[in-house]
Amino acid sequence: MLQPAFFIFVTLTVILALAIGVLVVLLVTRRSVSDWQLHIERTSREWKRSEASEEEPLPQVQPRNSSLETMILKEAREGSAYLRADELPRFDQSTGSDVK
Repeated sequence: MLQPAFFIFVTLTVILALAIGVLVVLLVTRRSVSDWQLHIERTSREWKRSEASEEEPLPQVQPRNSSLETMILKEAREGSAYLRADELPRFDQSTGSDVK
């Protein structure tokens, strides 16, 4: 009765060890260990500095109440809901024989 539970536990442990190993390899190939240590130190210093310096609070945003019907009437446009290619930003219409 304990054999399936033991098998599941061993399998889970092996999978977690492999996942952690893969993450470590990916992290070390991106930066060396000393670079990671410097990055973590810098980041923690910046967080501590930002917590120590009290920033000016952002102004509060006041919500507006609106019904769905009012919003649709106010913001609606006539026409199809699908975008045509010429309505997309930075669309350069190509002409010539290269368009099939």
